[in-house]
Amino acid sequence: MRRARRLTCMLAAVLTLGSCGIAPTEVRDLGRPPVISYSPTWVTVYLLRNGRLEPAKIPVGSDSAKNIVDTLFRAGKQPPKTGLTSALGSFSHHDTETTRYRDESQRNDPAGNLGYRLTVIVTGPGELSREGLAQITCTIRQNKQESIWSVEVTRLFPGPPKTWGEHTCFEYRDLAAKGVRLPP
Repeated sequence: MRRARRLTCMLAAVLTLGSCGIAPTEVRDLGRPPVISYSPTWVTVYLLRNGRLEPAKIPVGSDSAKNIVDTLFRAGKQPPKTGLTSALGSFSHHDTETTRYRDESQRNDPAGNLGYRLTVIVTGPGELSREGLAQITCTIRQNKQESIWSVEVTRLFPGPPKTWGEHTCFEYRDLAAKGVRLPP
């Protein structure tokens, strides 16, 4: 009985291994393995040279408004070119918020122009200078021209919240470096 059982097990093993119907093949090299390649998006941020706005191209992971503002604040701490500075040094970017902005004169017109207001929320002590407001506003307007109509900058803390109002880059044209054309 034991012998028959053993023989049955061996026969089952031979049939299992030998009868799968798939012939073994050698390993074939078909080229490089698939790899995700990363190509950064480039955005223009406005930094200062001698108190004047000068554009600088910086790579970012995505061109979302939050990433663009984060990039501006980082570039101010480590400028990409010698001689560039930032008026945002004592401030940090906390958050961004996009709200619908509509021309009130066309409020009942369903085909009226529709744009957005970007609120940039910062933290930091003291007052944000005109140059700092210009850096934030012109950087956003440069990279999101069609959709963002105005930029509002608000400090969340320390102290009570404070807003510096809504701005467009056009207000800061007098701060442009020689030969630099600012966005609207």
